[in-house]
Amino acid sequence: MRLPKMREIGEALRSLFSRPYTTDFPFKPVVPPDGFRGKPQYYENDCVGCLACYEVCPARAIDYVDDKENRTRTLTHHQDICIYCQQCEKACITEKGIVLTKEYDLATYDRKASVTQSKKELVICPHCGDIIGCLDHLRFLAKKVGHLLYANPTLLLARHRELDALEKQPPLESPHPRSGHLKMLCPNCRREMILKEQW
Repeated sequence: MRLPKMREIGEALRSLFSRPYTTDFPFKPVVPPDGFRGKPQYYENDCVGCLACYEVCPARAIDYVDDKENRTRTLTHHQDICIYCQQCEKACITEKGIVLTKEYDLATYDRKASVTQSKKELVICPHCGDIIGCLDHLRFLAKKVGHLLYANPTLLLARHRELDALEKQPPLESPHPRSGHLKMLCPNCRREMILKEQW
């Protein structure tokens, strides 16, 4: 029994004077490895407000609010209920709109501080007042489909607005039935306009 005790004392002394086995956290920050799933972060320039992240979030950590009056859509990610599953990042159509960072030290006493938001401009149908989508989403789709956007007037107008090819003020109301081709309409109103079109 005597020798094992001496061995343990020797190990304790060696541990005392050698470098620690664990990291120096919280005194020194730890750099996570590549692929670490930390806090999801919205990137305003790359998010298009398509709600793909909202649709796939299993923890319902993402919600959104559409404000028709101010024509804005606000996406909010709640880090306090997020399970960091990376589904939002995988479902993002731009692949850069919401990305999991390496930030993981998220302890806070204020739950309001544990949110990430993205605000996007909404496009409202001038005929029925319904939401068509986010302007950035329409622009993204217009670039994605290329020259095929000429088959969809709404995408075409969104692309022209981005290129400043349209006037800032919308065209005046016209009694001519084909004037609807110059407006960004929802699919239902565009169908109604084409069906009632008089040649």
